[in-house]
Amino acid sequence: MTSHFSTVQRLGFVLLVAAVATVGLAAIGGAQTADYETNKTVTLTNSTEPITVSVEWNETIDDPANTSASVTFYNETEYANDSANATVAFEDTITANASNTSAVEYNQSDSGLELDGEYRVVVTGNTSTIDSASISDSSGFLGGVFPSGGGDLGGGMLAGIAVIGAALIGAAVIVLRD
Repeated sequence: MTSHFSTVQRLGFVLLVAAVATVGLAAIGGAQTADYETNKTVTLTNSTEPITVSVEWNETIDDPANTSASVTFYNETEYANDSANATVAFEDTITANASNTSAVEYNQSDSGLELDGEYRVVVTGNTSTIDSASISDSSGFLGGVFPSGGGDLGGGMLAGIAVIGAALIGAAVIVLRD
């Protein structure tokens, strides 16, 4: 009877892992249909200037000349209160460079950006063309920023990978225990 119970237990566990993996894959699939968006708060000072926005492009871009990411600097105080009505201090477009990273520097010589100004930098684009983006300053790395809108490696993608990883670890523990 113990071997039968063990077989039923294993079958139930396999079905559970399959269900969890399905949920994880659905989260990943949902993440890939959204627009890519990431943002970070920066303060432009002599020690942080320039602010660098880097976009890592996917290798499968069909038309790089007509593919781009938008970079928008908002007044941070206004953005924190009401992002839909925040003042735009500066806008730019970064053209795609398939399979490469485009890095653009911004500083006080860009119209609308001032020293000691606090800005919310928002990078948006198409999830199918952008692999990742980061925002850094000359004082050090501010962080690899994951998309808040659910692009690659963000939102549902990270949740999906976490769910699948947890299911695989659980499966390994059960199999090794028997």
